[in-house]
Amino acid sequence: MTAPADRTEKRNLSILYGQGSLATIGWTLASPSVVLIYLAISLDVPVFLAGMLVTTRRAANLVAALFGSELAASRRNRKRNLATTDFVLALCLVLALAAVAAGSPLVVTIVFVLVIAFVGFTEEYQSLLNYDFMADVLGSQYRMRLMYTAMTIGGVGTIVLAWFADQLMQDAPLAARHSMIVWIAIGCFCLSAAAMLLVRELNRQTPDAPSDAEPRKPAKRQANPLLKFWRNVVELAGMPWFRRFMVIRLALQTIELSIPFFSILAALAHGTSHRGLMALVISSAAALVVAAPLWRVVSEVSNRLVMLLGALLAAASGFALVLNHYLQFTDSIFLHAAALFCVTVAVQGVQTARYLHYMDIAPKPYRIRGQAISKSIVRISGIALATVMAALAHSQHVTWAIVALSGVNILAAVLAFTVSAQSSGEPAEETQN
Repeated sequence: MTAPADRTEKRNLSILYGQGSLATIGWTLASPSVVLIYLAISLDVPVFLAGMLVTTRRAANLVAALFGSELAASRRNRKRNLATTDFVLALCLVLALAAVAAGSPLVVTIVFVLVIAFVGFTEEYQSLLNYDFMADVLGSQYRMRLMYTAMTIGGVGTIVLAWFADQLMQDAPLAARHSMIVWIAIGCFCLSAAAMLLVRELNRQTPDAPSDAEPRKPAKRQANPLLKFWRNVVELAGMPWFRRFMVIRLALQTIELSIPFFSILAALAHGTSHRGLMALVISSAAALVVAAPLWRVVSEVSNRLVMLLGALLAAASGFALVLNHYLQFTDSIFLHAAALFCVTVAVQGVQTARYLHYMDIAPKPYRIRGQAISKSIVRISGIALATVMAALAHSQHVTWAIVALSGVNILAAVLAFTVSAQSSGEPAEETQN
């Protein structure tokens, strides 16, 4: 790399530290799984419909994954498109706040379903754009540093801003306190979009670029993404490494799915508390700060151990909430905040370990395709699972959904440890091109 290009890359890194941190703050302060669901429950939206917001988000993710990849690949000015996605997220949150101001549960339900759908699609589309964009503007030695640094700075920034908002709005009505958190997130997304426009594209060419570009010739196969998806599923399902990975991937999804149901229980118990939502936001942010250094140390021992401990941590948090609900050890919001902290730490560790485990076992020719197919399968199953859990939470009580998810998390811990041990014993069979 030439010296000017290296200087541009370092400049990009410094800008992206700020942009990534702002985006992290925005996502934490306006988390669809925590903040928006908490707001919905506190505004008397039925538990089933609040749970269905999880299904809506996953369905929107799936639609973007299946039909948004070609759109993302065809974009020429990617930084402008990435900035636009942040503005879209900000506009979605403004619409959500307008619904909150209306105060009607029916209006909140309808608007929140639309908002979550747009957020879910935009989230996945942004991710698709980001993979290609980051590969062009930053070298591999900078990307991992950016991810962990932005997560840490964003977590600390979220705690500071949430505390400042809490002090500023001490005497304000409950709805105004909640809205202030989301308004800060809106500001962060707008600043993140502005920062993204300052990045300079290098258009670096990797050695694999020519071979990657050639498969775009057949236009007919691109015309039917569903048929292409099914053919890929059939091909990969015949490979033992992929089947073992999918067992782990499907089992571990209940850890992430626990978060919105933890939020529903917290909102049911503390929806009228002036510091309920603030405590959950701060605990989520603190988890981002703690998770990276903690799991980095554990992963040096074994990625299997990270998945095992993460699943057990999520299960223990869920059972602790359920026991407290029925035995009433304490009525403090801080128990819910501690449980959300633990499960968020677990999610961060499991996601990273799962990714690293996949890179260890996946043959090179199937890495990208296998990752895309596995994500799509998990999202399809996640839509069904989230719907069942929402129905269970509505017909019985949200604690029953948490018990079910925690039970599966224990099973996931065993499967992740044993099945990944079998996979690790078989090196990936890479075909030679």
